Amino acid sequence: MSTLNRRYLMQGAAALGFAGAFPSMSFAQAPKTKIRIGVVPLISSGPIFVAKAMGLFEKVNLDVELVYFNDGVLAIPALVAGELDTTVSTLSAGLFNAVSKGAPYKLILDRGSEKPGSGSMALAASNAMVEAGLTGKDKFALLKGKRVSLQAPGGIDQYLLGRAAQKAGLDPRTDVTWNTGLGYPDIVKSMGAGQTDVANIPLPLGFLVERNKFGKLICAGWDIEPNTQLACWAMSTKYLSENKSAATRFAMVHTYAGRLYNKAAASKDPAIIKIISEATKVPPPLIEAAAPRWTWFNEDGMPNVDSCMAQGKFWTDTMKLVSGSVTKEQLFDLSPAVEANAALAKSNPFG
Repeated sequence: MSTLNRRYLMQGAAALGFAGAFPSMSFAQAPKTKIRIGVVPLISSGPIFVAKAMGLFEKVNLDVELVYFNDGVLAIPALVAGELDTTVSTLSAGLFNAVSKGAPYKLILDRGSEKPGSGSMALAASNAMVEAGLTGKDKFALLKGKRVSLQAPGGIDQYLLGRAAQKAGLDPRTDVTWNTGLGYPDIVKSMGAGQTDVANIPLPLGFLVERNKFGKLICAGWDIEPNTQLACWAMSTKYLSENKSAATRFAMVHTYAGRLYNKAAASKDPAIIKIISEATKVPPPLIEAAAPRWTWFNEDGMPNVDSCMAQGKFWTDTMKLVSGSVTKEQLFDLSPAVEANAALAKSNPFG
């Protein structure tokens, strides 16, 4: 356990003791509080959709407004502008650059990781690359000089493939050709057209590579970096300071819904699949086919802090995409996650 997590654990124990001393001050009796949540309609946003459909926010007096974005990158400016209270942030180079310059938000809660067996990341190689021998995680030296397609530089796709190259003895800055600016559907098509050699294409979309006979899924993200943190919830520091109870209640809802989501992924629960399908417009059979690889949510709500910091180091030291250093204290305020987990252990208002 990292020093930061240990410190927050002690704070959570103190919070639990406070709640025990004043049992009438339950989260379910807290004043109704508005919270504006930025959401991308992805399968991995499932806990939010489950919470909304099951009325979990109302059980802790949160008045929720969901604001939809086609890409999470577009939600961060809305958070900075005060149009959102919380949204998802990947551990991108852009995040670390913003935090190093005093970004007005903190990472407060887990938003999915690449747990072995449950992570959604899928690394695909074209037919030509497979024929050349790129058939697994131990063959990434074959990436030298090859074309790797990404949605954008500095994100999780570049991190996983860059680390794969690094572990194979390559310099991910100079030994790989990074092609950026394509969405995942276009990356699939470009692989079929012979214009992409390797890419990370999350499931279930990654299945199209093999179904269309464009290439093969050669390994998962967890084969490169087990338990990589994919994203966290970022919350406005203003909202966090003015509405700490609401921040904790939000963390309670998401942590509990994440547990339901994990269970549903393992069992292929049709009721949860229906909720996610209606929210994302992804057909139920595709969602079911991807299970249990929907993305894993840590059941205590705590992100993998060491993974987050390792990604920051990669962007700073290896890829040279971040100019300033970022400390854990600058990046995180995990007290909502810890206090939520303690509250759920003491008295679960959801069931």
